[in-house]
Amino acid sequence: MHPRERVDEVLRLVAAGWNLSQVSRATGVPWSTVQRWRSGGPPRSAGLRDDPRPRRGASPLCPLCHGEPLDEAAYAYLLGLYLGDGYILEQRRTTMLSIVQDARYADLIRLAARTIERVRGEGTRVSLVRKVGCVEICAWWKHWPCLFPQHGPGRKHERRIVLHDWQRRIVRSYPRQLVRGLLHSDGCRTTNRVGNGRYAYPRYLFVNTSPEILQVFRDACDALGIRYRNSKPNTISVARQPDVAALDRFVGPKS
Repeated sequence: MHPRERVDEVLRLVAAGWNLSQVSRATGVPWSTVQRWRSGGPPRSAGLRDDPRPRRGASPLCPLCHGEPLDEAAYAYLLGLYLGDGYILEQRRTTMLSIVQDARYADLIRLAARTIERVRGEGTRVSLVRKVGCVEICAWWKHWPCLFPQHGPGRKHERRIVLHDWQRRIVRSYPRQLVRGLLHSDGCRTTNRVGNGRYAYPRYLFVNTSPEILQVFRDACDALGIRYRNSKPNTISVARQPDVAALDRFVGPKS
């Protein structure tokens, strides 16, 4: 017996192009069942639950819609991840938040999963879907668009990204968490070598094609007193020794 929301979850991932093994690992539904549903659809006589009444603990209430408490520090970090390498997929019954992380960084993958759990609330089920060179960290909740109103059609750099007043308040309170999330998604700590390699120094780079997201990063750095420069139209560099040291205290190399 599978609940209706689980069936919808499977069919949504199949429609998004996930293969049978990926869907099975992400949802816990057997591979053969996924294949049968993909081929002929789920039989309505299979014990699917269509009871519209919410099950206890099935879905946390939304901080914006219902006034539930929000872990704001965790949200600021997750906002940085979403603005960098995240997306939201809306379906008829529910919505998926996906954060993409490099498969090499096991610690960051675990951190992203824990952060999603802290933001969504108790009982959150986070799925890890391994792809070529990366891992998708996914969770389903119909209120993700409420928490990330920047969601919309098309790629983020093709539409305006403007933080709402309540988001700006959180970002002002937790700029470190936001910067950390942005750098953990679309940034890196690297070594720059000059003079034929005779001189080397560490620096942070944040790369994004959205001018508004670049400005979000600049504003957070300004709030922290971290100096930066625009090394390219899509790249912000933090290279002065005291500023790199400041970022090292709460960001550091990816792992």
